[in-house]
Amino acid sequence: MKCMGCGGEYQLTDERCPFCGRLLVETADHRAQKVNYEERSELSKDAAKKVHSGNIPLVISAVVMVLLIVGICVSLYVKDNAYSFRDDAKRKESVEKYDEYFPEIKEYLDAGDYTGFMAFMNYHYIASYEEPYKDLKLLHEVASDYCSLVSCVEIVSLHGEDARWYRPESDISSCSRAIDRFYKEFENKCEDIDADSYKEYMYDMKDKADIILKIYLGFDDAKREEFLAGSTNEQDAYVEEVILGE
Repeated sequence: MKCMGCGGEYQLTDERCPFCGRLLVETADHRAQKVNYEERSELSKDAAKKVHSGNIPLVISAVVMVLLIVGICVSLYVKDNAYSFRDDAKRKESVEKYDEYFPEIKEYLDAGDYTGFMAFMNYHYIASYEEPYKDLKLLHEVASDYCSLVSCVEIVSLHGEDARWYRPESDISSCSRAIDRFYKEFENKCEDIDADSYKEYMYDMKDKADIILKIYLGFDDAKREEFLAGSTNEQDAYVEEVILGE
C-alpha cells in the first residue's frame, strides 16, 4: 500500500511509514486483529500443551494395562496348556528313545506283567497309535481293558462284606462294566488278535483274567458265560452277592 503522506510503499503490519514516519492509522485495525489472533493462538497452544501433558499419564496407563492383559492372557494360555506341552515333549522323547524303551517294554511283556507294561507306557506318554510304536496299538487296547478289570476286581474284593464302603454301588457297577468290557471287546477283536504279532500276550491276559475271576468272584467258565449273557442289573446283582457272601 502507498503512504498518503509521501507515496512510499508500506506493509499492513507497519505502524508508521518507513519513509516519512507518518503514523499509519489505515493499518491500525489490521494490526489490532493480528495482535488478537496471535494472543488467541498462544492461548490455544498452551491449552493443547496442557491437554497433551495431561493425556501422557493416561496413555502410559493404557499401555501398561494392555501389556498386563496380554501378559495375563499369555500366562493363562501357558498354564492351561502346560500339561499338553509336557505331554507333547514326553511323547517326542519316547520316539527318540525307542531303541532304549522298546527292550524294557518287551521285558514287561515277557514277564507277563501287563500292569507294569501299561504303567511304563503311560509314564513315558508312549503313543501306540503312531510310529514307531504303532504295532503295539491292539496290545495296548487289550491291556488297558485288562488292567481296568484287575483294578476293579481288587477294589471290590478288598472291601469285603465287613469293610467300610465309600462308594459300594459305584465300585460294584465299575467292576461289572470292566469285566463285561474286557471279554466282549476281546471277542470282538478276536480276528485281529489272531493276526497280531503279539497275540500270545493278549491270550495270556485272557487266561489270567479267567483265573482272577475264578479266585476272587468264583467264576468258572459256565458262570462267567452266564454273567456275560446277563443284563447290567443282573451283572451288578451277581457281583454284589459274591462280595457280600450272600
